[in-house]
Amino acid sequence: MYEVTMPKLSDSMTVGKIIEWKVKEGQAVREGQVIAEVESDKAAMDLECFHAGILSRIVKGDGAEVAVGEVIATIAAKGEAVEAKPKISATQPSAPAEQTPDLAKVRTSLRKVRSPAQPAPAAAQTPSPKPATAKAAARIAISPYARKLLAKKGIDPDQIKGSGPGGRIVAADVESTVAGARHALPQTETAGSVSLSSMPSADLPPIDLAPGEADVEDASFRMKTQARLVTASKRGIPHFYVTRSIDMRGITARKEGIKSHFGATITHVIMFACLKSLALHPEVNRSYDRGRIIKWKGVNLGLAIETDQGLTVAVIPSAQKLGLKQLAEAARALVERARADKLTPEERRHPTFTVSNLGMFDVEQFEPIIAPPSAITLAVSSILPTAVVRDGKLEAGEVMKLTISCDHRVIDGVQAAKFLRDLRAALENADALFA
Repeated sequence: MYEVTMPKLSDSMTVGKIIEWKVKEGQAVREGQVIAEVESDKAAMDLECFHAGILSRIVKGDGAEVAVGEVIATIAAKGEAVEAKPKISATQPSAPAEQTPDLAKVRTSLRKVRSPAQPAPAAAQTPSPKPATAKAAARIAISPYARKLLAKKGIDPDQIKGSGPGGRIVAADVESTVAGARHALPQTETAGSVSLSSMPSADLPPIDLAPGEADVEDASFRMKTQARLVTASKRGIPHFYVTRSIDMRGITARKEGIKSHFGATITHVIMFACLKSLALHPEVNRSYDRGRIIKWKGVNLGLAIETDQGLTVAVIPSAQKLGLKQLAEAARALVERARADKLTPEERRHPTFTVSNLGMFDVEQFEPIIAPPSAITLAVSSILPTAVVRDGKLEAGEVMKLTISCDHRVIDGVQAAKFLRDLRAALENADALFA
């Protein structure tokens, strides 16, 4: 018997939504067959089958929002007895896992079932965490990912009532227990090992509407996911900001030539200049993750793109290897795929430096929220006519303000200032930039 689990389709994905099952319970499936359409926080994708057999159970039905790593269906192997069909779970979202499995571990979304489901003992309404024991975990039906969470958080499985098939304990049950304990903590910065920066936005009071005061509709799955991600970024990452005005006359004077020779826009030129400055300052091409400093060997250049489904960050991997013409071609193709909802997981994976451009909307300046795992997100504003002083003389200039939002855990003010200084130098010395 194999388990089909919710795959991790992007770095930031903790919950996925099942849009539609393409096969029915009891139907034969073959390796490589598309069995469902799944929506991540960034795109809708086909879920393929990795083992031939019979789809014996659909655990999570159409419309269900499910934590990464949770079981959504089971497949009986060839010659194996098909299980009796249980009731498909309601389409209530599973709680997102606080720390999701590695992408490599969940990309293959089918696993062998190691133990039959058994009913879990009832739990008290307000369980208190106890050290988990191997003996207790062995006699209770627990999903593999829930077992890891129990061990990590030191919770006795006897304290939890499973909500999965046959009383099986799933990750959502563990997270619900942790959330209950978190809300019982005093309002300090941290209490034990639980950080209050991970508290949900539901802590805010609901908006009390009078009849007829407003039209109300449910937010889309991606909007809800995006709301959770930006809240987590703003709360969990200490942001600081550095801004510099750039005289863009040298670039704008070459605008037509840049387009005809390189097929590039000013946005592409800014991205290219960022790569030049990053080459001088590899210390800002790093990420902080739970006590680890990750020094990226290449620049995975992220680009914030507005789509019909909302904002997404698409990635050009190893962008430092590209010339301006190749960078422009890659960025243009990436935007097309993002707006067609056809980005692959690799085109969303690990942005190490992200660019967000609102220059086409007559914006003087803005401060973006950092897009993890990037430690810097660059805000590109409009090029505006402004008076500038050059060689002691007042002249009419074309000025653009660049603002970098920085993760203060891994980048300090001096590093940020030096990076922005050399980015400005690259953009104001067009001859050298295009040489």
